[in-house]
Formats: sequence, structure tokens, C-alpha cells
Amino acid sequence: MTYKPTENLLFVLQMGPTNVNVNSKTNTYMDLLDAYAEYNFSPKLAIGGGRSTWRGLSRFTTGPLNTLLYDLPLYATSNTGATDMVVREMSIYAKGQFGKFDYRVVLADPYSAASADPKLNKATFSKNEARKDVSGYFRYAFHDKESNETPFNSGTYLGKKDVLSIGAGFEYMHNALWHLDERQMTKNDDMRNFAADIIYDAPIDKVKGTSISAYGMAMHSDYGPNYLRFAGTNNPATGIDAANASLNGAGNSLPNAGTGNTFYAQVGGTLPYFNPSKHNLQLQPAVSVQVGDYKALKDKSLIYDAGISLLMHGNSSRLTFDAQNRPIYNLNAADQAVVTDHKWAFVLKYRIDFN
Repeated sequence: MTYKPTENLLFVLQMGPTNVNVNSKTNTYMDLLDAYAEYNFSPKLAIGGGRSTWRGLSRFTTGPLNTLLYDLPLYATSNTGATDMVVREMSIYAKGQFGKFDYRVVLADPYSAASADPKLNKATFSKNEARKDVSGYFRYAFHDKESNETPFNSGTYLGKKDVLSIGAGFEYMHNALWHLDERQMTKNDDMRNFAADIIYDAPIDKVKGTSISAYGMAMHSDYGPNYLRFAGTNNPATGIDAANASLNGAGNSLPNAGTGNTFYAQVGGTLPYFNPSKHNLQLQPAVSVQVGDYKALKDKSLIYDAGISLLMHGNSSRLTFDAQNRPIYNLNAADQAVVTDHKWAFVLKYRIDFN
């Protein structure tokens, strides 16, 4: 729900359950997602505060409005549940646009869900009081300008705009993690993340409805020594067979964040309308690859996705099928994390927007 009592003042309130699956059937509840206010001084400066998804770092860190594949890549929200609640934090932010230059800077109070003591030469999030989470994202539009009215950036415009934008961002949190050194002394680790990305989204034939969309991202992450996190989207599994368990853990978990470098690319587009006179039904195929080169892994992580969507009313009514191939890690005789297998995940998803 949004409310504008004046031209310059905006209130946003959003509630609802998230990540509902078979494992949440007994604890589904209405959560307070967004509750923030924003005052717009001019197109060059707006200031807001409250609980929100306003974040920096990369284009997809807050989650995109419209995805090219079935969901956003997991690296984009790699700290979900560790320093935030459903990608939300209590924060204040400033944003604005100078011509084709767009910026956002955010100062947030992170949540802390850490419960483990520090480990030997392996960084984990600290149980100590969380420090401020400082982030920013800066973008330049070579072609059409993009909106900054909400925290979310579009993953695809379905050829409705001609977009070529580059961006760069950062996220920093002092003493966010800790580990034990060789003398069993506790050492604090800062979290430092830097990213750069580029998106191209443009029509090919507006009459037929064809378009192309491509996105690329490079991120350097420093969480401290050997930090690594496995996670799975809406994971349906909760338990493991300890005798045969991999490092991935239960269900569809995969390495989505760690100290090291992450590279991501996706490409897709819309095919001609089934009925050009109605401009509704069309197909949208897409593929992506995510490469993770993390200090804690001997072998690089390669994650592939291929999907196709049936667009019945643009992104507002959309049926998507996705196939994902992910690596499975185990320790070898030298206690190194190596790829020992690959597994598939298949997702069928329907999205509808009520506007």
C-alpha cells in the first residue's frame, strides 16, 4: 500500500507471508515487510527511512521487479536471513537522479541471526552487536532513463524501453564476522563487497513484439577467511542423511556467497506475439550462468539455468518453467571442497499481479 498525502511525501506499507512451502505449513504468518516514509525534495534528492529493501551494491540486490528467468540469482541477496529479514533492514537512505546519472546511498541497522561461536580460520557472522551496514549503488543510463521511484530495478522491460545502463556499488559492515586464528584468538572481520554490472534491454521489432535482454555482473566479496554460504530458494527439504551428506546440505542448496569472486550473465528475449493484433501471448526463453570462485572451494562453482516463460499479459500474468544444474561438493582426502556430482532442479512457477 502506498499513500501520498502531498506531492512530495510518500508512505509505503506492505505485509504478507513469504517463502511459503510444505515446511511452512504450520508457521505461516503475516509479516511486516515494508514500512517507510520518503520525502522528495527534488528529482536530485529524496530522503527516506524505516524498514525497507532500499540497498546498494548491485542492480539485483533488492530483487528485480521483473525477472528474465524464474527468479533473481541467489548471489544478489546473499546475506538474506543473516543480516536482514526477507531482504529488509531498518535504514535511512538518500537517492536521486542528475540527468542520466542515478544514485542511492543507504545506512542500515542490520539484524543479527548468528548463534555460533567463532571457528578456526573460517569466518562466520558474529554474535556481537551488529555494526552499521553502509551501501551504495550508482548507475548511468546511455539510452532511456530508468525509474528510481521504488527500491527495485527491472530485470527486463520486454522491449518496451531501450535501455543500456552500467552500474557499480559497494556494501561495507565493520566487524560483521569473526573467526579463530591459529592461537585460538578471536579475530573480527569486516564485510567488504564491490560489484559492477551492465544491462542491455531493447526492442527488435515492436510490431511483432520481439526483444532482446542481456545482463552481466562481476562482484568481489571479502567476508573474512574461508567464508562460504550454501542456500536454496524456497528449499523444500529440512533434513539430511548424515552418513551421505554433502557440503551443500539439504534440498536444492548451492554455493551462493563466499569470500572470493562471483560472475553472472543472463541473456534472453521475447519471441513474436501469437496474435499480433492483441499483443498478449508470447514466449520468452532465457539462459544464465553463475561462476563462483571462492577461497573455501577447491573447484569453481558453475550454476546453469535455462527457462522459458509464457507471457499472457506481459509480466503481470506469466507461467515459467526453469531447469537448473548445480554442483555438489564434498571433501577429498586432502580436506578440500571439490565437485563430486551435479544435480538438477526443475521449477514451474506462475505469477500474477493484482494492480
